[in-house]
Amino acid sequence: MAAAVAVLLLGRAAHAATEAEELAGKPIAAIEYQGLRTLSEETLNYYLGLEVGAPFDPAALDKNLKALWDRHLLDDISVEASPSAAGVHVLLRIAERPVLRSVEYTGLKKLGHTDIQDRFDKEQIRLREGGPLDLGELERAKHELMKMYAEKGYRFATVEYTLEEVSQGERRARFTVDEGTKVKIGDINFEGNTVFSDRRLRLAMRKTKETGPISRFLKHDIYNPATIEEDLGKVRDLYREKGYKNVDVEEPQVAVKAKHPDAAPKRQKRRLELTIPVTEGDRWKLGTVTIEGNKVYSDEILLRAFARPRNPWLRASAVDKGIKAIEELYRNSGYIYSQVDVELVERPDNVADVQVKVFEGDQFKVGRIEFKGNDRTRDKVLRREFRLQEGLVMNMGALKNSVYKLNQLTYFKIDEDNPIEFDPPDREKKTVDLTVNGRESDRTELLFGGGWSELDGFFGQFSMQTQNFLGRGESVGVSVQTGKVRDIYELSYFVPWLLDKPQSAGFQLFKRDLDYNFLGTQQRITDEKGGALTYGRSFGLFHNLRLQYEFADITDESRLFDDAGATTSQVFKYAKSDVRPEWLYDSLDNRIEPTVGLRASASLEFAGGPLGADVELWRPEVAFTWFKPVARRPVRSVFAVNFESGWVHDSGTKGGLPLNERIYMGGARSLRGHATRSISLRDEHDTPVQDQFGNLLGGTSYVQGSLEYHLLLGGPFRLVFFADGGNVFGEEGLRFGVNSLRSTAGAELRLFVPVFGLPLRFIYAKNLTPLPGDRFESFQFDVGTSF
Repeated sequence: MAAAVAVLLLGRAAHAATEAEELAGKPIAAIEYQGLRTLSEETLNYYLGLEVGAPFDPAALDKNLKALWDRHLLDDISVEASPSAAGVHVLLRIAERPVLRSVEYTGLKKLGHTDIQDRFDKEQIRLREGGPLDLGELERAKHELMKMYAEKGYRFATVEYTLEEVSQGERRARFTVDEGTKVKIGDINFEGNTVFSDRRLRLAMRKTKETGPISRFLKHDIYNPATIEEDLGKVRDLYREKGYKNVDVEEPQVAVKAKHPDAAPKRQKRRLELTIPVTEGDRWKLGTVTIEGNKVYSDEILLRAFARPRNPWLRASAVDKGIKAIEELYRNSGYIYSQVDVELVERPDNVADVQVKVFEGDQFKVGRIEFKGNDRTRDKVLRREFRLQEGLVMNMGALKNSVYKLNQLTYFKIDEDNPIEFDPPDREKKTVDLTVNGRESDRTELLFGGGWSELDGFFGQFSMQTQNFLGRGESVGVSVQTGKVRDIYELSYFVPWLLDKPQSAGFQLFKRDLDYNFLGTQQRITDEKGGALTYGRSFGLFHNLRLQYEFADITDESRLFDDAGATTSQVFKYAKSDVRPEWLYDSLDNRIEPTVGLRASASLEFAGGPLGADVELWRPEVAFTWFKPVARRPVRSVFAVNFESGWVHDSGTKGGLPLNERIYMGGARSLRGHATRSISLRDEHDTPVQDQFGNLLGGTSYVQGSLEYHLLLGGPFRLVFFADGGNVFGEEGLRFGVNSLRSTAGAELRLFVPVFGLPLRFIYAKNLTPLPGDRFESFQFDVGTSF
């Protein structure tokens, strides 16, 4: 609704200026309004600055009229001023804007009201019920709705709106939606490309694909202008990486074709055909690289950032990597406001020189570091994980690593949206104050678990571990697991920063009892009690060295039952004293629910010899775990790999290696589906290997690997698809071979419950390599993680 604001003094435009001057300054005798319905005269007088008895000011009135119009309350307003015996009579004719009483939608199926309102809020579309009606905002809402449908693949959806009169001055807006049919991308073709084939260019496009089973699942076969533009940028990058710096990739030409033209109109499936014009241009060679504006670092130092490619062509990645390296060098040296620009200067014979222009700015140091949100954790505990100190040079790389290390603590969570606040820099002192924003996480892990099987009966477990005891970072834990088969009691204490240095120390006391009946013919009774001392030292950001000493007294009894019910028993009592050095690299972003990072370890257990006791062995082991984010849409997903291997060598134990020191596999943290420790050594005929007393032998070496694909469903839920493989090997049975690996596959649902501090796992597994005598459970329940 367009409105004209006219101020007609004395009713005649030709003489308005002269007559306005004649009325200016005279008192306002009366103010009259025509056409008012909901607005009050007092409100309008206030906005227009009109008051009976006040001097009439045409210039001020015109200014106030424009301000009132900007409030979107009126559709039209005109002002007429005329002389009267007492001064000036002001007449205002008003056409009020209708009030939007309600907004309704007809035909919505693929969009929800909440989704629409969230988009309107994001785009600041003002459709407020009870507020003034604005046709311009209705038009914006219409086009935004069509855009939302186009993003979902409904490119031919139509949206119209009508206004219905509810009462005088009130209107209802009704949007009518015809969603039409969903149109997917059928073909993506390129025109003008000779360097790369259509197939290679389509591969460069990550989020825009021709329709197919995978692209339908990932919703990459939907035409979305935003993702199209992102993918066209990747096509340009592909060309620029080969030296075609002036390549031009234009917007797609979109055509619609019927998949089955002869089918009835209602049954026809329409597909989009995208044709993308490409102008490749000439191929350019890399010329010279020059630096300008640098004073802190010499040309020689900065030019090292540019790796000269083996071929002569101008590679975009080489230039971008060099620029990024220079930016990091300056920002890690305190020049946090430095700028690095690049210009490509063309020379004859298709040679392009790279001119790097540096603006260094001032060097800043760290001023004050403060922490917010640490109600329990002491500042001292957080500061010792920080890679920056007050008074030192502001290092942006160290600041990034500091946030990462704080998140690894798990009991103090950094705010994802606003992790670090930078106060305005002190230009005189050249310092910047930092505020670290976070919140306390649950520091106490309270774990309940249990299960039941036909052979094991019911078992339950309880553990409590405080990761941040008294707010100082120490870890105190107590664990109890009891049931028909196994009883475990453990008490532990761990200090991550001993004497305020990057070194750790701790101890553990334990008592572990096992009463295990296998197939009704064998029974194992084990009693183990002892303790362990641990010392560790951190090096760099993620490297750790640990040394553990453990001593245990062990009683291991084996009972065999024959068909007549007779029992044969063997009892082994021995002491074990061992030391275990370990190297650990851990860059996982979270200990319980990682999404990115790497963990690798190598250890060597040595028992006996100068350490005394009865068992003498060597046990080297290696492990590798890697998490990699895969996608963010439509569901955030993560790919994970785990590999473990090791072997145990008897170096002179009297009576041979005890059964308890051999390697068994199976369980929710091993080959899922198989019962715990149910995979033992087998021979080439897949027959379980037994010792002279009839006990099932474990292996002396093992290999185990897992592949996982995590779907982060939101909140506490994760859906994990997995494949596990591995086996135990030994001289008495199978030697290592790919054909002898056992494997399982399946899915599990993980539910993170804060009160437990660990995820609950509901596992479904399928045995891919079944063998006689397997103890396999298709459904398992566990608490914790797989690796």
